[in-house]
Amino acid sequence: MFKLLLSMTAFMMCYAASAADAPSGDVTQVDKTEKVTITWAVNPAPPFHIFEGKYASQGIGDVMLNSIIAHMPEAKHTIVRMPHSRISKRVDADMNLCFPCLIKRSRSSKWIYSNTNVEYLPLGVIALPETIAPFLDSDGRVSFKHLVENSQLTFAKPVARKYPDVMQTIVESAKGNPRFETIAGADSAIRVLNQLKYGRIDFTLEYPAILTYLTLTDGESKLQYYYTTELGETPIPGAVGCTNNAWGENVIEHVNEALKSIVDTPDYRASQGFWLSP
Repeated sequence: MFKLLLSMTAFMMCYAASAADAPSGDVTQVDKTEKVTITWAVNPAPPFHIFEGKYASQGIGDVMLNSIIAHMPEAKHTIVRMPHSRISKRVDADMNLCFPCLIKRSRSSKWIYSNTNVEYLPLGVIALPETIAPFLDSDGRVSFKHLVENSQLTFAKPVARKYPDVMQTIVESAKGNPRFETIAGADSAIRVLNQLKYGRIDFTLEYPAILTYLTLTDGESKLQYYYTTELGETPIPGAVGCTNNAWGENVIEHVNEALKSIVDTPDYRASQGFWLSP
């Protein structure tokens, strides 16, 4: 019953977000007889894309992509695994590419986004409670800026990770600091959390779903997720993204049409509830 309630909660959240994106007035009719060719890029980033282990192919992005493919028979789909840096370079070069699990930003010169299909809990600080306790405010939040400015604490992040502007500015200010570290390689976000568990770093900025994945695969730890004073508790919209060109615009029209049916499927609802419920 508890899992069912979680799944239904996530479904209602996703459906409401999608409905809010729906255009008013004239509705674009998608020609489902048109043959569309789509290259989907995926990278090893649990719990969004999971390539091995108990939860292989059950990540948020895995289920989303499989659902999109099943609901877009008019398209020829190719899935290519590549690191995030290569995905970014190809999109920068205007190569036709889609990524199933992007944060939907208010503006982007490189991506065109689908309607919102998911809402994530916001980025927050992940750390051991004893590290964060002296910095908590009366609402149980912590200032990311104050942590970064503390000369006794070491911050680490995946090397390719970019954050919302307010957080990215703080991160940029810390570069060159001996207590600023970046971690590269596959599953870099999980590797950062493992460094936290072993006490080699003090805090990171991450989505709570990644901590959920670590707990499910490695067992309980003392690591905790904390809302920040900078971002608060406002949910973060997610969407499919494609290269921002005429090809991408056409593909996104087809994706948006498919999403109308996908958000009501049991697999999609269960995935959202499993990974994203607080």
